[in-house]
Amino acid sequence: MKTTVKQYFGQGLGYFLFIAFIGYFSTGPSFSNMPADQALIKFTFTHPGKRLVPCVKRSAAEMANLPPQLRYNMVCSRERAPLQVEFEIDGQMVYQLEIPAKGFRNDMPSPVYERFNVPAGRHHLRVRMRDNVTDEGFTFSAEKTVVLAPLQILVVDFDEINKEFTFE
Repeated sequence: MKTTVKQYFGQGLGYFLFIAFIGYFSTGPSFSNMPADQALIKFTFTHPGKRLVPCVKRSAAEMANLPPQLRYNMVCSRERAPLQVEFEIDGQMVYQLEIPAKGFRNDMPSPVYERFNVPAGRHHLRVRMRDNVTDEGFTFSAEKTVVLAPLQILVVDFDEINKEFTFE
């Protein structure tokens, strides 16, 4: 079979149209998931609550009565306390929830994820969390005043190493 100039031209035109189609939809039409004068605050973290029942140390006599594979020095319950979380923006409570521990035996961290669209500008943020059932007050709290630019994203997270809330 002999190819002609018309076939090469048709094939080239087909490739050009395909590349133009892909090129256009890779950059346009533009899309934004929030208005241009808004900013976004993401409130997200996972944190395990304290154990509901404290660990108990076994005595030497108790350990001697157990088979070797069960001789653990400490006996600990796996169940964890629910988290009580509050989040305020400019003095208004926007998130207040008790989050139970996850997992089959309620022994996994409790996840928190919420998004808040706010007008760009200055905002005062306050976050509090209680991770046990024995204390009356909140275990962790933080406050910060931030200035958000339009379309800026601020993440409020909990740093497990330093045991504090971060605003990044």
